[in-house]
Amino acid sequence: MLLDRLKKITKKEIIADSVGKLFLRNLLKESLQYYVLDYVYSSAWGSSFLFKGGTCLRFCFGLPRLSEDLDFDIKNYKEFNLKKFCQSLSDYFIKKLQFKEFGLKVAKNNQQVYLKFPLMDQLGLKENNSESPILFLRLDLNPVDSNIYQEEISLISDDDFNFIIKRYALTDLFASKLAAILERTFKKGKGDIITFKGRDYFDLIWFLQKNIKPNFLRLENITGVKKNQLIKKIDNKVNQINLDYLKEDLLPLFRKRDFVNSFCNSFSELYQTNKNLFNTL
Repeated sequence: MLLDRLKKITKKEIIADSVGKLFLRNLLKESLQYYVLDYVYSSAWGSSFLFKGGTCLRFCFGLPRLSEDLDFDIKNYKEFNLKKFCQSLSDYFIKKLQFKEFGLKVAKNNQQVYLKFPLMDQLGLKENNSESPILFLRLDLNPVDSNIYQEEISLISDDDFNFIIKRYALTDLFASKLAAILERTFKKGKGDIITFKGRDYFDLIWFLQKNIKPNFLRLENITGVKKNQLIKKIDNKVNQINLDYLKEDLLPLFRKRDFVNSFCNSFSELYQTNKNLFNTL
């Protein structure tokens, strides 16, 4: 069933180049995300797992981009048994779904779990020996970073899956996205160039255009940044954006690269047009 679902996706896509391959990989990951979410929220683990991040925005609110990972905050994190969780998740894929080749590894101080699906050969997507036959799906598992939030639920239902997700409210998700923009940095290349996740800035425009009010108390609790300091700090981050890096991060998340080019070229204007929302809150 799992492999058949992925084969259907693969047949529909036309791969023109390496960027197209990355998009297809992420599209396949999204299909696998359904299986993980179905497992989590159909099990006892679901009562303590709070879904968050870009994938939550996509599944629950229709964010129009792909997302690579699954992010959860876990209530009562000190009581969470990672070993037992990994074993039961493995049993789900290997025993219930009969995907015998499934594997996983734990990383980053036991807060990341990489699910390994060696199926690129079977999908006809491994063209040479330099390409990995494994499709990885990462789970980020963290303690709740602030007690200031509202818990909500969303129904996910299609031909193959039916489950109810437990997640943060949209206003809390916006606060967490702003915290990521303010605090998250990455090193790129041999020169360890400090950069950013372009997807965070796409999501920022998405939130602003939907007139979502961030949970300012949550944001301050996480970052120490007060409401009256926010615009200046976000402005500073936006002014440092390298449009090439913005484009590079977004391309594998959208089917239409012309849209990505247009978004990147228009980003500054989009931000200036929409940032006034902060002044009305």
